[in-house]
Parts: sequence; structure tokens; C-alpha cells
Amino acid sequence: MSRATQDGAPPPKPLPSPASLLPMRAAQDGALFYVIAILVFLACISALMTRAAFLSAADWRMDLNGAMTVQIKDTKDLDAAARRAAALLRGLPGIAAVRIHERAYAKALLEPWLGAGNIPNDLPLPVILAVTLARKAPADSKAVRAALAQAGITAEVDDHQRWAKELNRAARIVQIFSSAAFLLLASAALAVTGFATRANLAARRDVVNTLHLAGAFDSFIAGQFERRFGALGLRAGLAGALLAALSISAVALLAAQDQQLMLPMFRLDLAGFGILVLAPVLSALACALTARFTVLASLREQV
Repeated sequence: MSRATQDGAPPPKPLPSPASLLPMRAAQDGALFYVIAILVFLACISALMTRAAFLSAADWRMDLNGAMTVQIKDTKDLDAAARRAAALLRGLPGIAAVRIHERAYAKALLEPWLGAGNIPNDLPLPVILAVTLARKAPADSKAVRAALAQAGITAEVDDHQRWAKELNRAARIVQIFSSAAFLLLASAALAVTGFATRANLAARRDVVNTLHLAGAFDSFIAGQFERRFGALGLRAGLAGALLAALSISAVALLAAQDQQLMLPMFRLDLAGFGILVLAPVLSALACALTARFTVLASLREQV
């Protein structure tokens, strides 16, 4: 028989367990779960869209930097001049292949602007040569122009550098806006978690005060909130990442069925799946750390 029982005093009440202090699930968590899941969903979509835009821009830059267009014009016999130019270009260093497009190709390029059937047959159209450059040591546009001019061939050479600069500028704009959107979403998630943590702490003020009187350290109390909100962030992050994966798969399927849609080519490869897997982990870590620091700051204010 214990000493307290011998003296006739009731035995001391045990301290509340961590599970009774902060249960892992509560009815009032539904709104917070929904908000965090939506934020994770938007963050995943933003990251995947940014990656798709950069991959597409890189592919376009590679195509532009690895090609050159030569237009043969202002010549009486365009076909003969085009064959001479192709033979000359194939012999230049840094050129892998040369393809001659018929004048019907140039006519097809104008039809979207002038309309089918509105281009007269006697309209002087250039013959276009598609030049594929070598990957290791591509030919320079100035050397190509000089070689054509020395051979007496009137041609216009386009190395696509203007379009490459436009793509680089667009890629930088996408990077800035996507980074800003991601930072806003992350800050919103942290703010929501901090607000919810303070609300939970205020709702359990009596339990926290009891633990303080019993000698519990602030780190012990903060650890319970950290554990609870970390689990909540993980569950909400998994839901948001799963919803993002389903949405991206639907968009990729739609883009594959209709190539005319101006949609980015999403790639759920290893890196794409890595983003979706990492999102719940980062969500849980952010929620846990935010809850811990919020509780510690709130407890210090009471001292």
C-alpha cells in the first residue's frame, strides 16, 4: 500500500498522455486538411508546369541552335541555284545535312496567312534549304553567307538566333513567375499552419497549464504539437500530390490525343515523380516545424 493511501489522501492523478493531449485526428481538422491539400496540389502543379516549360524551351533551343535556314531568291533559275547551294553547303565544315524544300513548301507556309487558293502560281517564292548543323562544331552563319556570296548565289541565311533569344527571355519570365507563385503558396501554407496551431493551443490551454504546473518542459509540449501537425501535413500532402498526379495525367493524355492544343508537354518521368513524392514530405516537415516554433513562441509569451 502506498504512502498516499496510508495517509487517507487520494492517489495523485496521472499526467495526461500525449495521445489524450493532442489526438492524431480531430473533427475540426477537416478544413485545415482541405486547405493544406489544395496548397500542395497547386504547388505540385506549379512545379510540374515550370519543369515542362523549361524542358520544352530547352528542346526548342536545341532545335533552333542545331538548324539553319537558307532562302534562295532573286534568281532566274531558282531550282538550279538551290541545287548548287545545297552541294556547296554539304561540303562546308560544320554542316551535317542539307534538305531542299520545293516551292510548294513555301506556298504552304503562306496559306495560313493568305488563305488556301489565294496565292497565284506566278508569285515569286523562294526555295528554302533546311540545313542541319553538326553538334560538336556547328558552322557559323557568317561563313555560310560568305561561301554563298563567293559562289555568286543570292541567298538569305537565318541562324534562328533571334528566336533563341526570345525563348530565353520567355524562359526567364516563366522562372520568375513560377518561383514567386511557389513562394506565395509556401508562405500561405506556413501561415495557415501557424494559425491552426495557435487555435489548438488556445483550445487546450487548461491542459498546457496543468503540464506546466507538473513540471513539463516547453519542448515536450511543442513536441506533441509538432508530431500532430506533421502527421496532418503528411496526410494532406499525400492527398494533394495524388490529385496533382491525376490532373497532370489527364492533361498529358488530352495533349497526346490532340496535338493542336497549345499545352505544355508534361513528363511524369523520374524527376516528375520525384516532385510528387517530395511534396508530402516537405509538407509534413513544414507543418511540423511551423507548429513547433509557433508553440514555443506562444509559451514564451506567457512567461
